[in-house]
Amino acid sequence: MMLLAIVNAPQVEISTIEGARHSGVLTSADADSWKLEADGKPVEVLLSSILEARLQTKGETIAAPPHETVLTDGSRIGTSSVALSGDKLTIVAASTDSIELPRSAIGNIRLAESPDSLDEQWTDLLERERREDWLVLRKQDKLDFVPGVISEINEQHVFLLLDGDTVPVPRAKVFGVILRQRQSDEAKSNGIIELVSGDRLAVRTVTSKGADFTLQLAAGPSIVVPMQSVRVVDFSADKLTWLSSLKPRDIKHEFRFIDPAAPLKNDLDVWGDELRLGNQTFTRGLCIRSKTIVRYRLNGDHSRFVALMGIQHGYAGDVHVEISADGQRLLTKDVTPQDEAPLEVDLDVSGKFTLEILVDYGKVESDIGDHLVLAEARLLK
Repeated sequence: MMLLAIVNAPQVEISTIEGARHSGVLTSADADSWKLEADGKPVEVLLSSILEARLQTKGETIAAPPHETVLTDGSRIGTSSVALSGDKLTIVAASTDSIELPRSAIGNIRLAESPDSLDEQWTDLLERERREDWLVLRKQDKLDFVPGVISEINEQHVFLLLDGDTVPVPRAKVFGVILRQRQSDEAKSNGIIELVSGDRLAVRTVTSKGADFTLQLAAGPSIVVPMQSVRVVDFSADKLTWLSSLKPRDIKHEFRFIDPAAPLKNDLDVWGDELRLGNQTFTRGLCIRSKTIVRYRLNGDHSRFVALMGIQHGYAGDVHVEISADGQRLLTKDVTPQDEAPLEVDLDVSGKFTLEILVDYGKVESDIGDHLVLAEARLLK
C-alpha cells in the first residue's frame, strides 16, 4: 500500500526559508514535517522552515464553475451547487466532494456567472458596510440589492425574510447574496492552498495520507482533496513578505533610450518572461532595469532582506547595484552575466523603515540587456 501511494503521489518541490530546495515524491505530511522520497533516499523538511510546496500535477486546469463562494477567512471556492438551510451551507466544488460549512463562515455567494461589465459593481457592493444580509439582483447591466435575512437557498429559489414575511425569489433573478458583517475573531490561517481549479483555501493544517491531502480550513471544517488537484501549498505568510507583493513607495527611472520595457516587473522579466538565473527558474522576484531606484516601506517590521541576485539568463548587460536601508548602504556590487552563480543577498534590516534598491549602469554605459533579477526577494519577519 505504501508503494502504491508513492507511485500515485505527484512530484513536489519544496522551498525553505533558508533558501534550500528539495524535490521528490511526497510520502507524508503532518504537523511537524513533510517527508519526501528523493533519488531513492528519504528527506525530511521541518514544517517551520517550509515556505512553499509546488506540486507537479498531471491534471489539466479545471474550468471555473458557474458560482463562487467566498468565506470570511478569504477562501474562494468555485462551486457547481449551492444550498443553504438554516445555519448550514452545502456546496459542491470542482476539486472536492460536497462541503458543509457553518453560515457564520460565509462572506458572500455569487450565484450567477459574472460578466466583466458587472465585476466592478459587485466588488463595490462587497466593500460597503452592512448590518443585514443583501439579496443582489441583476437588472440588465445594473446590480441592485434588497436588505433582509437570507433564510434558505435551493435550486429554484432564494428565500428572503423581509418585514416579517418570507419572500421566495427565483434563482434566475438573483446575481448573488452578501451576508451581514459579523463582529468575531477571525480564524487563524497558517497557509494558503491553490488548486488547479483556481480555488484558494485558507487552512490551519495540511496532512497527507496516500494520494490525498486532508485540509482543516481556517473556517472550521476538514475536507479531503486529491494531491493531483493541488498546485501550490504556501506557508510563507507568517514567516516573510515577498517583495514582489509590496507596492513600492516610489520608482524613479531615467530613460536614456526609447524602450517600451518597464523599469520594474514583479515575478517576471521586464518583457514578461519567467525569471531565470543560470539553469534555475523562479516564480517570485523582481526584474529591474538599470538607471532605476525603487523604494519600499519596511515600517520596522522585518529582520532580514534575502534574495538571489544576477542578470536574467540570456542577456548580456551588466549593472552596478546598491542596496540601502534608512540611508545606510548595506550592499554595493557589480553584477555581470559572467558571474558563475547567483549572488546570495542576506542583509540585516532590523528596525529599518525604508529599503532602497539602486540599479545603475555597469562598466558599459548602456542599459541594453541590463535586466537585474532579485529572485525570491523576501523580507523575513
